[in-house]
Amino acid sequence: MTPIPGPKYLQCRHFPMTLSHTDIDALRPGEWVTDDVIDFYFKYLKHKYFRNNKKYVYIPVTIANLLTERPVDSSSKHIKDLAGDANALDFETQCLKRPKSIRVAFLPIFGDDHWSLLVYRNLKHRPLPEFLHFNSHLNSTREHHTQCARTALINLLYVFRENDPSMAISKDSYKLVVKNCPQQSNGNDCGVYVCMNAYILSSRLSKKEREGKNSPLHAFVKRLSISAYSPPGRRADTLSFAEKNPEKDKLDQEELLWKVKDKDAVLPDDMRSYITNVIYSATYTRSASASL
Repeated sequence: MTPIPGPKYLQCRHFPMTLSHTDIDALRPGEWVTDDVIDFYFKYLKHKYFRNNKKYVYIPVTIANLLTERPVDSSSKHIKDLAGDANALDFETQCLKRPKSIRVAFLPIFGDDHWSLLVYRNLKHRPLPEFLHFNSHLNSTREHHTQCARTALINLLYVFRENDPSMAISKDSYKLVVKNCPQQSNGNDCGVYVCMNAYILSSRLSKKEREGKNSPLHAFVKRLSISAYSPPGRRADTLSFAEKNPEKDKLDQEELLWKVKDKDAVLPDDMRSYITNVIYSATYTRSASASL
């Protein structure tokens, strides 16, 4: 039995994922990025920013495609079958089976030859989950692709409810917010923009987690007021760290995390080069061998 050298593959060092050089070639300018590239980059973001944090999840392309392509049907048999198929695909993280623990989920949505990013967020200070849609080609794909995202979000909620019947879901949970975001100038950079938007949001959310905005010390300082005495005859100046409307300020600051503007983006070709470098730095080359 003589081993025959086969094509070389890139094996990730940090998580079970293999890429081919075809995937690398797809990162050249003007090419469509592959499903595997998007999956790899989402896994990389999870590893880089939320490795040990189960509140932030990145849904694989296979599951996102299932949620997008399966027709919406509220019958119990359909939902049971849908949840069973989704859970079977979610063999790595098992995140779909613990929906209440998920704070943010990133889903790459594909439909009508276009990629976009759907984000599920379930924050403690909000009564119901929300969905945010980042579409880099709104002028030509808004209507159809928004419907793709809506189908995915409804089916995701069906899966969550089937896996955990105590999950609070109502018609208001189906709200989809289409976010303004940087727009692509051609027909082949949509997958790159999905990765870029996921990167921008992930880095911000990670930074917020590290800063410990909800620490007891931070809460104490925000409530603290300091009075500075002035010379006789002058009104005392007051330095106050207490907000007039803490809840509103908190929501306003929260929303800033989810705004992706043109100034936040990088050039698509630069993003392609960056992802290529990430892949090479996180993988090693191995050869696939066949035997006669």
